Amino acid sequence: MARYQLIRVHARGLGENCKWLEMFEDVGMVIFCVSLSDYDQFTVDGNGCSSNKMILSRKFFEAIVTHPTFEQMDFLLILNKIDQFEEKIEQVPLTKCDWFSDFHPTISRSRPNSNSNSINHNPSLGQLGSHYIAVKFKRLYSSLTGRKLYVSVVKGLEPGSVDASLKYAKEILKWSEERPNFSSSEYSMYSMDASSFSH
Repeated sequence: MARYQLIRVHARGLGENCKWLEMFEDVGMVIFCVSLSDYDQFTVDGNGCSSNKMILSRKFFEAIVTHPTFEQMDFLLILNKIDQFEEKIEQVPLTKCDWFSDFHPTISRSRPNSNSNSINHNPSLGQLGSHYIAVKFKRLYSSLTGRKLYVSVVKGLEPGSVDASLKYAKEILKWSEERPNFSSSEYSMYSMDASSFSH
């Protein structure tokens, strides 16, 4: 019987002598949550230094994914507050965050053709931005671990959105359990080769 337990960890708790890391010995997945709307937000540390919250999230993410305790675990990145992000990006450019300085989407102002079968024929700036951020984290994760990062976009105040993301996490765990059974087969749909992962 699978057991699920959520353990919340703050960035300031990740030091060299972390006793809480021992709690993760039997864990199969790490869910890492980032607020999409933090890209233009700043925080001031005890020394009076101001830092961008998204950059701090990235640094914490790097520290977690490269920690030996988590090297065999799957990671699910939850990009939260998509609703706030979609509103904010229309007013505040994503390039306010240095990490996103190369975000220059081309937005079509024409109405989508009603006969088109494409789901994302004319994505919004918010959709383009959230996809871009997901890809930035996926590439970072792949460069650090050689593995695939799973991503889910969530409206944190909508229970259905959160439930869907947690259901996705359960599916990933199920895939991980099944992967060893298929990996020895020449017809395997699972590849352990990092180069096969799409971004």
